[in-house]
Amino acid sequence: MLGAALALATALTVPDPAAAQDAAPPPCSTAVLVVAGGTGSGTDIIARAVADAANRNGVKPKLKVRNIDGENGMDGARAVLEAPGDGCMMLAAHQGLLVNFLTWRAPFAWHEFRHVALLTRTPMALVSPISSSFDDARTMVETARERPVVAAVGPGTVAEFALRAMAKTVKVDLEYDSIVGARDRVSALLAAEVDVTSVPTALAKRLEGTHLVRAIAVTDREPSNLVPEVATLRDQGVPYDYAIDFGILLPLSATPELAASLAEDLEKALGDRTLQQTLNEYDVRIDFRALTQYTIYWENLMASWREIAEEAGYDRSSR
Repeated sequence: MLGAALALATALTVPDPAAAQDAAPPPCSTAVLVVAGGTGSGTDIIARAVADAANRNGVKPKLKVRNIDGENGMDGARAVLEAPGDGCMMLAAHQGLLVNFLTWRAPFAWHEFRHVALLTRTPMALVSPISSSFDDARTMVETARERPVVAAVGPGTVAEFALRAMAKTVKVDLEYDSIVGARDRVSALLAAEVDVTSVPTALAKRLEGTHLVRAIAVTDREPSNLVPEVATLRDQGVPYDYAIDFGILLPLSATPELAASLAEDLEKALGDRTLQQTLNEYDVRIDFRALTQYTIYWENLMASWREIAEEAGYDRSSR
């Protein structure tokens, strides 16, 4: 019911992008793009590259990235949630916003923001120790039907939800070893204490250089630019894909016209050649979906991952 109501409300309130020219300009000379985490993360790198491209292409007001770390990204999201909807503060968002809600960390989620646009996808790679009995995703699934396969996941993370969703799709049960901290998960992998984990493709490429682990699948729909020799899940007969999806949200009090205007500016920025080169270096793909399409993206993810949360013991059925 929530998804249907939100879809109807969005369809009725979000204007055609041509109406963006009627939006009142923000009252600030520089708008803040909040990254809900520290510097150097994938989200931070993409946000800074997008902001630079938007500034080069004459966006007004100019964009400046601000990192607000704390509480698994909740402090940064909350800062935008509580900001005036005048276009002077916006959030760089990914699926972690929904995961925080479904795992009871945050009382708010995607539907309490004004949706501007999904911009990019960053593929991940599944990696396993060289000593494991499988060397690709297809045989990993076959193995999981015969014996326990242990997946290292951060508790209550995008990777945990994605791996649980993948296992549900192919009807296998993985065992989940909850390990806090990406470094500790990689250490467990290198020591062959777990069978598989999910890492960015850039890290997968570096890890293969240790000759202790191998990449067994790319998680996105398309092959990776960094590890092109590794087949995707779908190409291996596993009908599932996921990536880290980067988009922009405004406070809910922002007008639909303001969101449409910002979406137009961001779409223009995505055509910037320097930005495209930077994204390509980090194996990031452009996947532009604005306004209502971005709302539909969130609704579909919510419908899928709510079930995952309940099955994993993160029961939020009361919302």
